[in-house]
Amino acid sequence: MCCKPNTDGISSFENLLANIILRIFVWVIACLTCFGNLFVICMRSFIVTENSQHTMAIKSLCCADGLMGIYLFVIGAFDLKYSGEYNKHAQGWMGSLQCQLAGSLAMLSSEVSVLLLTYMTLEKYFSIVFPFSHHRAGKKQTISVLAAIWLLGFCLSIVPLWCKETFGNYYGRNGVCFPLQPDLDERPSARGYSATIYLGKPARYHLSAPQPHKKTHAQRWDAPVLENC
Repeated sequence: MCCKPNTDGISSFENLLANIILRIFVWVIACLTCFGNLFVICMRSFIVTENSQHTMAIKSLCCADGLMGIYLFVIGAFDLKYSGEYNKHAQGWMGSLQCQLAGSLAMLSSEVSVLLLTYMTLEKYFSIVFPFSHHRAGKKQTISVLAAIWLLGFCLSIVPLWCKETFGNYYGRNGVCFPLQPDLDERPSARGYSATIYLGKPARYHLSAPQPHKKTHAQRWDAPVLENC
């Protein structure tokens, strides 16, 4: 009697992506992600807008999302390469440079996307709450913020590759090269890093979301009345 190990929900004994739905939609989502974001970048480049700083942020967000599409293409390509015999190549694939780079690319994309959305949310919030304020981010300031966001995202994604003694095979714990699942053999430092990164995402975005501004009874009566000029 021949026994085969159970799937971990991602990979199986035969395929990198266990489910046929995953194998199909990895290509569908990759194409939609890459070509959709490329279309937005092209359209934003030809359309002239007054708020060029916001356009730069949108283009930067499209670039970050496009990296996730490239990551999905890589996973789909290696799924086809190892189709039917993934068990022979599983350990070599998860420890390979290609897997490490693909995982860091996905991490870079997700982190930069969240940071950019946080920045854009805060920018819009302050422009609505303080519409007559003259303190608006200029072109140089916007470029500096976007560069800082990309630099921070790059550092967060590359740290596990540099510190192998601390993180171990951080990106190679599953077939898709992304630390999605907890591992009993995972080092405490790597587990803490993952918790900080992934649990911190919703917290950062929630803190940046605009909160409703509540006025007191006195504030409503004391508010100036605007008359027609």
